[in-house]
Amino acid sequence: MATNTETQNQVLSDDEHKSFSGATLQIDNADNQTGHEPGVDFTGPSTNFNRNRPGSAYGRQSIRSTTSRTSVRPGVIKSDVESGTFFSYKEENFTKALNDCKQKLKADVDGEFVGAWLLTCIDHWDNERERLIILTKNCMLVFKYDFILHKQEDFKRVMLHLIDTVCVGDFVYPPKSLMPPRQHGGIQVRWNKGEQPTWAQLWNPWCASIPWINLSHHPLLYNPKEYETAIYNVDEFYESLIQGISNSYKEKRPAEKITIIEGPIMIESYASLSSMIFNQSGLGFNRDRKGVSF
Repeated sequence: MATNTETQNQVLSDDEHKSFSGATLQIDNADNQTGHEPGVDFTGPSTNFNRNRPGSAYGRQSIRSTTSRTSVRPGVIKSDVESGTFFSYKEENFTKALNDCKQKLKADVDGEFVGAWLLTCIDHWDNERERLIILTKNCMLVFKYDFILHKQEDFKRVMLHLIDTVCVGDFVYPPKSLMPPRQHGGIQVRWNKGEQPTWAQLWNPWCASIPWINLSHHPLLYNPKEYETAIYNVDEFYESLIQGISNSYKEKRPAEKITIIEGPIMIESYASLSSMIFNQSGLGFNRDRKGVSF
């Protein structure tokens, strides 16, 4: 049964830290490290790229998909026919979802809109779910959206200046876990100030107050025609998030820096048959399942 999801890292000595504007990079293990230091001059996903293909949402193209920081695993979604089973795949559906979710934005709180992504959220019970992420100048908003009924069901708002740590790396299970290894990575965004959730929170699969979120690529990114589509790529979100947090710290916490940790992200799941069935069946995604839609 999955319980807590956390990142276990060994922080190197102070002289091995790498600093940049608004953030401090801490590398977990040189053998496990991938990628380079985050570029804080990234200003968000560009709309200047155009793939000129129907169904490619906004026509936006990833700027680093071929060298994915989070270990893209090609071949999961292998054909346009299978991709079409995702209700979020049609451009008009994503556009409508984004417009619906934008209704929850508050100009005085969130600030100006920066970008939107459709990613996979891995909860504290190791269940994968489709989530629409909106990044604004001041906030990260995570939406649960029903692409079948075109209905926004729930959302969470996190102020960027309250985020204290962002972890990037491969998702791993404990050494004695019976869970099959994950062949991809992602990011973990924390706003817990180092404090762990209570036992009651961890053992409640519906708990919405866990002070972190795990995000990875949307399955559609693995489609050959969507391999360079930015909205499905967690790396694109990561770059924009770090830039946004860095800017927010300059205004709200000028004497502090966001901590970025590169290394394995531990998922505390040992033998969760329920999450294996849930994830392998893609139950966290709105899909057409041979005439049955859920």
